[in-house]
Amino acid sequence: MSLNDLPDICLWKIFENVHEAKELIRLSKVCSRWSDLITPRFNRVKYLQMIYITKPCKYGCEKKVDYIDANSLWMNEYTNWNDYNLFQLFPNLKIIDASALLGSSSYNSPEIVKNNPQIKGLVIWDDFENSYDFANIEMFAAVFDFDYKKVFRPDQLKQVYCDFLDMNDVPSFIEYFPNLKRLHIKPDKANGVFYNGPNLSSLKILEFVVGQFVEQFTGFHFMDFCPSLESVFFTCWAKDLYVNESIKNYNLRDLVVGSIPSRSYPWPLFKKLLSKFPNLHHLAIRHFFKFDDSSLRELINLLPELKILDLRVFSRKVYKKAEKAFLSKYCVKENRSIVIYYNCENEPTEWPKLVDTYEPICYGFDFMKHCFYKQFSYLPNLIDE
Repeated sequence: MSLNDLPDICLWKIFENVHEAKELIRLSKVCSRWSDLITPRFNRVKYLQMIYITKPCKYGCEKKVDYIDANSLWMNEYTNWNDYNLFQLFPNLKIIDASALLGSSSYNSPEIVKNNPQIKGLVIWDDFENSYDFANIEMFAAVFDFDYKKVFRPDQLKQVYCDFLDMNDVPSFIEYFPNLKRLHIKPDKANGVFYNGPNLSSLKILEFVVGQFVEQFTGFHFMDFCPSLESVFFTCWAKDLYVNESIKNYNLRDLVVGSIPSRSYPWPLFKKLLSKFPNLHHLAIRHFFKFDDSSLRELINLLPELKILDLRVFSRKVYKKAEKAFLSKYCVKENRSIVIYYNCENEPTEWPKLVDTYEPICYGFDFMKHCFYKQFSYLPNLIDE
């Protein structure tokens, strides 16, 4: 019995289990029937991503082999794609990591962006020239060491992954892009610098890290200018935190706060911070404050809407049994459901399969799915709505 004797559904299932990109392309050229069954797979590909690490992927293929998953074409810098028209094979590409095209001399990134107006997102970590035409770009990830006003229109970008922007320049940056929905920022020269620019009224997701030691961390002050924020990821290494507890954010649902293991803050200061977010649903704490046996009770009482508390980086063996007993009684008494996670052994269904995986481009504007359970270094470059 030959393969062509099989019904379409059987052939389709066989092709769905082939993930190597060039192998699928070769199969699609066998005959028109096979092409009709495989082409919808190519049409689902929306992202061109760079393979950064070498280890087996979840499909069992070696990561150094270019492969296709549900919505991405994953390429490594050593593969030569000069004999293939990528944008004819994958006509619905929407976001591309330009690094993935380095090994193909016939692919000129500026020309690709210019000639494919359906591309709305771009990741560029290498130096790029002014030859780029960014007219259709709405999501951008790069080191911001260039004059962005020369290549983007005012209010053009809706999502930015921004490395090394001077904190003193953030107000003019926000004034130029006032309607950002997601901002990932690693500001330079951030020691005690207070933001004095316009509100970010559309911002839903903020990811803010200060990688070097500073005397005073003012990220929470910056957050006070973002009234619509729903999800925040903060990492800092500072002697002191500036917190204005008089300004509340009633929209915030997800909060991750982290620091290095040797730097934590006293409970009264952290309590002051949490009081700003009375409707918080999900809280992750990573080496951020000095946890003791009474802090949990105060924290839960302070946050009446809390549903998930992620304490995975703490060693909680001493209090864990008492905490569970308290939590069980408390939830029954108050008719609340609260879950505390101490490790990854019993992951909830909404967690990623691997918390420590790096997926640069993600589908779905979902902070809990793509960001909450991860370390800052694993956060995505761009999130497609």
